Amino acid sequence: MRDAIVLYVNGARREVRGAAAFLTLSDWLRYEQRLTGTKVVCAEGDCGACTVLLGRRSGDRPWRFDPINACILTMAQLDGAHVLTIESVESNGALHEVQRAMCDNHGSQCGFCTPGFVMAMLGHFEHNPKERATPKQVANHLTGNLCRCTGYLPILDAAVDVRPEALESVVARHHSTQIESALDAIARDSLHIEDPERGAVHAPATVSELFALRAKHPDARIIAGNTDLGVMVNKQKLWPAGTARRAISLHLLHELDGVKVEEAQVTIGARATLGEVERAVKDAAPDFSRLLRVFASPQIKNAGTLVGNVANGSPIGDTIPSLYALGAEVELSSARGARWVPIDQFYLGYRKTQLAEDEVVTRVRFAPLGDKALFRAFKICQRRDLDISYVGAAFYLAHDGEVIREARVAYGGVGPTVLRLRDVERMLAGVALRDEAAWERVAEAIERAVTPRSDLRGSEEGRRVLSGNLLRKLGYELRGEVFA
Repeated sequence: MRDAIVLYVNGARREVRGAAAFLTLSDWLRYEQRLTGTKVVCAEGDCGACTVLLGRRSGDRPWRFDPINACILTMAQLDGAHVLTIESVESNGALHEVQRAMCDNHGSQCGFCTPGFVMAMLGHFEHNPKERATPKQVANHLTGNLCRCTGYLPILDAAVDVRPEALESVVARHHSTQIESALDAIARDSLHIEDPERGAVHAPATVSELFALRAKHPDARIIAGNTDLGVMVNKQKLWPAGTARRAISLHLLHELDGVKVEEAQVTIGARATLGEVERAVKDAAPDFSRLLRVFASPQIKNAGTLVGNVANGSPIGDTIPSLYALGAEVELSSARGARWVPIDQFYLGYRKTQLAEDEVVTRVRFAPLGDKALFRAFKICQRRDLDISYVGAAFYLAHDGEVIREARVAYGGVGPTVLRLRDVERMLAGVALRDEAAWERVAEAIERAVTPRSDLRGSEEGRRVLSGNLLRKLGYELRGEVFA
């Protein structure tokens, strides 16, 4: 068992012990390494000023380097990883092609957000080095980066101006198979760091060790992507200053990596990121993949996990209505064994679940859609990108081209948990796709069935009407698709 985090930063090996293991990556880079090009503004993963490239072996991305937010990841999670910061980009005093384009197109004014934009752009071009970016591609890739000065157009112009023939891979310059081998060897051993003031962090190397730790420390927080917990820690809503903490990180458990898509089953491991899920299910569940495109920024999706969203249990969690409608099951595991629970039975109340004290959510699974099954997911929020839903909905309809044979309907943001509307499902079964009056009756039933509350994002009445309108929208679109 190790007592030091091992990572590489810009090609150089680093070891982290003691209290420093509890710092965020951005604080460690700035205050311990004096790499101050990584900026911090929001400390919530919203603005992208702290964007760096993170490389590690996981799932469908063996040593794939992706942009992440350094402000909400703890150092413990970076064990076994390679981090590239803005300081790695220029070469021998010469600007990288992305930096050149930013300068030539006046993509920077105050400059505080600029390092984050450069690193986010590099994330795109590292994976698309042979083609010029389109404005749409760049706009989608930069949804996690905010700028108060430029109005964004010069930044988009800069990205489009990047010349493929002049691009150099920053990853290739700093990363190597020797680094990979060294980190792979390190990752075979568990990690345990304890500090008298900060607490303890454990990183088991096997799932059996995970279950033993969970049984011994049922109050410990499980960390996968940390995109939600990191915000709460930074805002001192969890583990305020002076409070000892105990966390169990899953970053060494490659048994829980990845998404397996088979003919009869899609299985998603606890460490599979939202980005991996989005890529993996684009054929098995296309509309679920489309929903994940607007779930959050690339930086969040490259770190956050689907299982984390499920275990967190927020009534406005974007993926949960979809998983209800897809008929998903959740695997709850401990040293006593594993059990699969239908996801609509997993939640018992507001952020209350069936998890026993010694259990961990290890996987989620659902069946791919058949030829005669339709699935639609909706996320309604005040802006398209990087926003929290105030109503989410998902619908599964099996039909024969004329009549609905089976339905699953779920809504988020309209009750203390995500709601599965079984009475509405029974109403939909047997409805003819052309029967607009029947669709209207079902929409009205939805408006009666939901139990929303007013808050800063929307009113009770607005949520209720919107819930019915989403069913009306679905019926209108479905009739157009089937009878076009």
